[in-house]
Amino acid sequence: MRPSARATAEVMAQVLRTTASLAFTEGLNPAQWAALRYFAQATPSARSVVAFARYHGTTKGTASQTIAALLKKGLLDRHRGERDRRTVNLVLTDAGRALLDHDPLNELAAAVAALSDSQHKAMAEGLDQLLRTLLARRAHRQLRRDNTAAEAAAE
Repeated sequence: MRPSARATAEVMAQVLRTTASLAFTEGLNPAQWAALRYFAQATPSARSVVAFARYHGTTKGTASQTIAALLKKGLLDRHRGERDRRTVNLVLTDAGRALLDHDPLNELAAAVAALSDSQHKAMAEGLDQLLRTLLARRAHRQLRRDNTAAEAAAE
């Protein structure tokens, strides 16, 4: 028997809460861990506050606060662009890279690794589709809000 969509969503939310609670470690919070992970894999052109904010669906101000904390802790560093000196790239320091060895996400990865191949594949495909659906719904809602605001401004 297939579990209800609501029951599955509740389990997923509990997994997310549990994973997030693990991320208050090594003097970092979940947003700071997410930023470390992002900058560890980001291409040079995507190593900016704006790119990080877009990727994580947050505001530039919130992203700036997270990045400022990592800069202060010596886990990120600013590098000026070689072609355009006005451009600032954010890169992990050696300390930031070393800290990723203790990434609390490793706990979740270990749990995923314990699944059978078929369970892992099904979960990966399902989560990919869930993410695509949620992102499309968010974009649709934002478009509706923007249109409503434009209509209100025109009146």
